[in-house]
Amino acid sequence: MTLAEIEVAIKKVVDNQIVQGELLNRVEQLVARNTEAIGHLTDRMDVMQGRMDIMQDSMSIMQDAMHKLFDHMDRFIRGLEGNGHRQE
Repeated sequence: MTLAEIEVAIKKVVDNQIVQGELLNRVEQLVARNTEAIGHLTDRMDVMQGRMDIMQDSMSIMQDAMHKLFDHMDRFIRGLEGNGHRQE
């Protein structure tokens, strides 16, 4: 192998390293962006989970109130309970 061939081979290796460096840089940028996006999604999911917990609690309260109302209405219909007004 002549000196000129060695220089050409070294130039190809250097060019290859430059290209690989650029590709690696792009991959690192993509990973950083995706990591940031995942962080934002995780934060939003935590917020949504909190809201769902609040809604679940509200639903439980509403269901309990409905059951009490229906029980009160049923007792009223059956004559077991008055209408809340004093009859004179």
